[in-house]
Amino acid sequence: MTTEVRIERVDRDMILELRREVLSRPGIPVASLSQDLAPTTRHWAAWVGGAVVGCVSVMRLRGWALRGMAVSAQNQRQGVGARLLDFVFDEVDAPMWCNARLEAVSFYVQLGWVEVGPIFTMQEQPHQRMTWRPSTDGGTPREIEC
Repeated sequence: MTTEVRIERVDRDMILELRREVLSRPGIPVASLSQDLAPTTRHWAAWVGGAVVGCVSVMRLRGWALRGMAVSAQNQRQGVGARLLDFVFDEVDAPMWCNARLEAVSFYVQLGWVEVGPIFTMQEQPHQRMTWRPSTDGGTPREIEC
């Protein structure tokens, strides 16, 4: 990536617009997560210049759940998502899970996430449950219960 990307922890309100832009589908609003404001929830934004181009939230839901990950269309496939997750992995050194849209599964797999169970439908979109666990032996992350 040739553009300077800055990642920082932010308040949820700073990422809602991007989350809606990238994750909403016509007629299906992005879920308003009450856990977004919980004391244990953490939010990160990726900035290019003065614009938020990526975001991710991690919250406690039956363990750590990765939620609301989004990268603007013009910044996808440029390393923004991987950089965001590097920051998450540094701070949340614990097993995590997410419900990934099918088009994002290969992205998560490249970063050591593991597919768990069958594909299911959520908000009228096919999803795959994924898990990530820090590797303690330098090997592949293991599947976790979620």
